[in-house]
Amino acid sequence: MSIFVPIIFMLLQLLQGCQSFGPAAKKTITLQSKLVVTKNFDCGFTRYIPDPKKMGDGGANEFQQPVIEVRNGATLSNCIIGAKEGFKAADGVHCEGSCTLKNVWHEKVGEDAVTFLGTNPNNVYIIEGGGAINANGKVVQFNGAGTAKINNFYMKDCTYGIASCGNCQAQFSRRIEVTNLKAENLKAGQFIVAVNSNFNDQAILRNIHILGNSAKQVFPCKIFNGVKGNGNFKLVKMGADGKHCKYNNNDIHFN
Repeated sequence: MSIFVPIIFMLLQLLQGCQSFGPAAKKTITLQSKLVVTKNFDCGFTRYIPDPKKMGDGGANEFQQPVIEVRNGATLSNCIIGAKEGFKAADGVHCEGSCTLKNVWHEKVGEDAVTFLGTNPNNVYIIEGGGAINANGKVVQFNGAGTAKINNFYMKDCTYGIASCGNCQAQFSRRIEVTNLKAENLKAGQFIVAVNSNFNDQAILRNIHILGNSAKQVFPCKIFNGVKGNGNFKLVKMGADGKHCKYNNNDIHFN
């Protein structure tokens, strides 16, 4: 047997173990103001880049503009959210009510990749597929009321995962369902999901894969006591408690 055969086999194994990030963009459009989606909008794998001078530079400053605003009942699909060189993608995607984000990829997460808004407790926010990379902060910020359902999502090189707002002016009971998620190289000591016990939040996690050198230092779920308005929310517990953070040991995989 040629010595090249085992070498090729080893290379194939290494490639299979790597998660590539997202589809290639077919074209790129720079936005001067947010793109508003009112019905169903298929981006066709267009990359949308915000003008950092007009929409925000993607830093830690609050209240930057979203790149795309998805109105109640609308669907955004096959989209890539990028940023100019040296900047990040302002405040990503906002859902103003029930929405579906299908196969949406965030290349340079700014303030947040996705923010869920709206005060109706019947709102349902769906993320199906897609992913986020290079987030200094949170990937998903849940400020509104209702239920978030996140399935087949991938996040890499991010600080935090999915958070129920800990200090919003208006607080709600929120439900977060996460299934078939891969999280790679999250910051050690941080979380996949964070909820507020005093607002009766619930997180349900199924088939979560945590990868990278920091994997075993990342918590699947953290429970806080949130506050209304600008105050300090407090950590209560880390891990499943059967009420606010629900998952079984076999739902969490460290790879």
